[in-house]
Amino acid sequence: MKPFNPRSLAGACALAATIALATPALAQEIKVGLSLPETIEGFDFVNGMYETFKSEVEANSDMTVDLVYGGALGAPNERLSQMRRGVIQMTDAADGNYASIYSDIQVLNMPYLFPDEQTAWAVLDGAFGDAMAEDLRAKTGVRVLGWWESGGFKHFSANRAIETPDDMDGLKMRVLGPLATIPVEALGASAAPISFGELYTSLQTGVVDGQDNSAAIFNLIKLYEVQSHLNLTGHTYAFGPLGISDRFFASLSEDDQQVILDAADKAIAFNREASRDLEGRAIDFAREQGVSVVELTDEQRNAFRQIMQPVAIEWLRDNVDRPELIEDAMAAVEAAE
Repeated sequence: MKPFNPRSLAGACALAATIALATPALAQEIKVGLSLPETIEGFDFVNGMYETFKSEVEANSDMTVDLVYGGALGAPNERLSQMRRGVIQMTDAADGNYASIYSDIQVLNMPYLFPDEQTAWAVLDGAFGDAMAEDLRAKTGVRVLGWWESGGFKHFSANRAIETPDDMDGLKMRVLGPLATIPVEALGASAAPISFGELYTSLQTGVVDGQDNSAAIFNLIKLYEVQSHLNLTGHTYAFGPLGISDRFFASLSEDDQQVILDAADKAIAFNREASRDLEGRAIDFAREQGVSVVELTDEQRNAFRQIMQPVAIEWLRDNVDRPELIEDAMAAVEAAE
């Protein structure tokens, strides 16, 4: 056996160090699972948001962003699970998907919580939204980089005008989840949990009489062909957290973390402007297709709020982890108005 030679060890260490310095570090890849096809028209508020994020990240760092379109990585809840496990780093899961892992987010789905989009942004970007984002991160491992808008407010459509709560009486409405079902039933309608893929046919054949979605979604699946009235009830604000795996984010250098935060700010700004622009164009397009667009006064909306909001609050008190958030959210809205 040869005697130990400290010079040999030193030489080996020097060689290893030289190789390490000469070998460039592998760039971090951010894989993002998206729902919509890449080429879909009129939905830049989602795809364009992530494309803005990608452009900003890649222009200001060595990181790369891989956008995987069209649900190729699975359904929204599956992609959300993948993000939490670190299989992918980001996904466009929206509020309803997050409710399955973080019940408190449903407080923001309270009917008529927000009077308009600008108030919603102020609350989400302020102390209330920041506190919810931090609690969500601690409990789920998803860091919220910002809150994006999913087409704005949801509205009821049907084959008749809906201007008062009494106009809902007897209608069969396609809505999903208890926080949508209970207020609809309080208005005198019945609720049916029809899948999104079956919605058009269900309306066409009379399985259901109406539904609620944003104006953009109404047009996306051509509901103007099977619904004569789009009633601008504006009862629930549609949004989503711009989430990233917190474990992945924490593994990055401070410089790369700041690149991601800055890119997220620009992506959210793009999303909100695009979503506001789209809603206006979507309403005009529905009119052009022969749909009667029913605009409600503040007084008329308040009549819906007085029925829908109390029953939703009652359900929330029993079904979220922190019921005190109900009053906190309403106080935040009042302060923001």
